[in-house]
Amino acid sequence: MRARVLVAGGNGVLAELGASTRSAQVVGHVRTLDEVREALRRTRPSVLVLDPRLAEHEGLCSLPALRRASPTTAILLPPAGHAGPRLVRAVQMALAEPERRRQDDGLTSRERDVVRLVGLGHTNGEIAERLVLSVRTVESHRARIRRRLGLKTRAQLVRWALEHGLLSV
Repeated sequence: MRARVLVAGGNGVLAELGASTRSAQVVGHVRTLDEVREALRRTRPSVLVLDPRLAEHEGLCSLPALRRASPTTAILLPPAGHAGPRLVRAVQMALAEPERRRQDDGLTSRERDVVRLVGLGHTNGEIAERLVLSVRTVESHRARIRRRLGLKTRAQLVRWALEHGLLSV
């Protein structure tokens, strides 16, 4: 599978990815974070390679806005300087871990699994056992899910799961 890559920042990253055309298709190259948001919406890349100097110059606080512009896009911050084969490998790794990327609703696959199990009436302990997680991790997932979705109660979470097809009726 070829990665659709959007490059933001320096030309060094662009040259590295251009040399490995078998694993990456560069779908755009932009120079500012404002251009990145528009390009993310327009091209829907699988990976955004964000030059660390650009992020440092314009602020890492912009990452949540970039995430909202394209929730399913993996964001990579390669090491400054000559990344070489490590950059290409990082792009491949980002593609190999889709469960860590967010869906259009802002949740990862793992978080959607937690929502589904909550909706089915499982306790935190049962969810932890089924997903091979600690109870504390499940609690953290639930708190983060409720915050992202703007929900206050378990009942609201169950209703959301029903409305989004996570539960069979």
